[in-house]
Amino acid sequence: MAEPLSASKLAAFLLLLLAIPAISQPQVQHGSLDLTRTDFNSAGPIALDGEWEFYWKQVLFPADFVAENKPEPQYLKMPAVWNDLKLGRTELTGEGYATYRLIIKKDEKPDLLSLDIPNVYTNYALWVNGTLLASNGTVSTEASRAKPAWQPYVKIFEAPGETLEIILQVSNFHHNRGGVHKSIKLGTPENINKHHESIMVSNVFLVGGLLILGAFFIGFFLIRKGQSATLYFGLLCLFWGIRSLFSNIYLITSFFDGISWQLAVKVEYLSLYLSMLVGMLFISQVFLNDKKSIFKYIIIMINYCIIALTIILPPVFFTQLLPAYQFFIAVNFLFAIVVIVRAIFKKQYEAWFSAMSIIIGIALFTYELTAYALVVKVNFIFLNFGYLTIFFLNSLVLAYHFVGAYKQIVILEEEKTRSLEGRLRGI
Repeated sequence: MAEPLSASKLAAFLLLLLAIPAISQPQVQHGSLDLTRTDFNSAGPIALDGEWEFYWKQVLFPADFVAENKPEPQYLKMPAVWNDLKLGRTELTGEGYATYRLIIKKDEKPDLLSLDIPNVYTNYALWVNGTLLASNGTVSTEASRAKPAWQPYVKIFEAPGETLEIILQVSNFHHNRGGVHKSIKLGTPENINKHHESIMVSNVFLVGGLLILGAFFIGFFLIRKGQSATLYFGLLCLFWGIRSLFSNIYLITSFFDGISWQLAVKVEYLSLYLSMLVGMLFISQVFLNDKKSIFKYIIIMINYCIIALTIILPPVFFTQLLPAYQFFIAVNFLFAIVVIVRAIFKKQYEAWFSAMSIIIGIALFTYELTAYALVVKVNFIFLNFGYLTIFFLNSLVLAYHFVGAYKQIVILEEEKTRSLEGRLRGI
């Protein structure tokens, strides 16, 4: 009974790490944030979350806020997408443009600060105290002139005086969702860089580990053809490694900053769908032993259809499929659970490794998809560690099969030797 206990403990440990609450920080209220009592050196990165001033269907500049007729603000809690947001009688869609504004009060020191600016849906221009600090793509009020881009930035800027004014222009005409879905963080250059680098390192570790695992198992399949499970697992590692490059912090932009946004978002979505497809094929091959299953083929056909639509359609259309696919992911997990539980009852002891990975996978996927749907913070370091743990556990399933196959070969060799010795004695 030790196996299920260890699985529960491991899953609980990961959930505990993921659920560790952030240190209480001041919140933005009605477009203002008071940091006069904040020690930037000890506080670490400060998430600028809360009620920002929000100006829908307006692209405003710093000069617009010093004019006599200042625009009248509404307030939007950040981070948040503006889909389904109600402004009066109007319910917003993902398409549109807006301006966000925040006033920060601080002490005169420090006079050198840094912003960790994530990607937004799907372009932005950010101004600090009247100066353009960073931009991604091209913000416009027209779809034909807007240009999407997803590249996170860390920017250092001079911050003399006791007030900071941050103005953020955002537009979206290319994705199903619009708005700012991740926290913008403020802090000293040292703290921001340390925080950013720790996430980058964990992501590089995950990508590197998965690509090495994938290359190893695909190479093993090429040497010993006929081991389909080895190929499926190698492809699973490869596709999830690619997805890790093209999602969350978009590590790919650190290596190829000029990569096409349309190409990058297609790869992000396709790598998810392909991972689900080969993952299901891996589970079926290992634990169903090529038995025909109508349910398995239905899952395969649905994946093929989603993949085809993603290849054919532009991002503004195929990104609308993801909410429905999230339900389909749950169906995939249910299928995997049924297959693995049956394998456990049939005393396929290697199934315990997959059972542990499923428990962790459900926890991580629930965490990540909930964060996507509800726009809450994600702890990328523990997320990356958790996913790497899943792939390590499933590699043990194959290792168990390899050891079993080797034992069978040894037994057959011994039987042949004994048979040959018996014949020689008979002569």
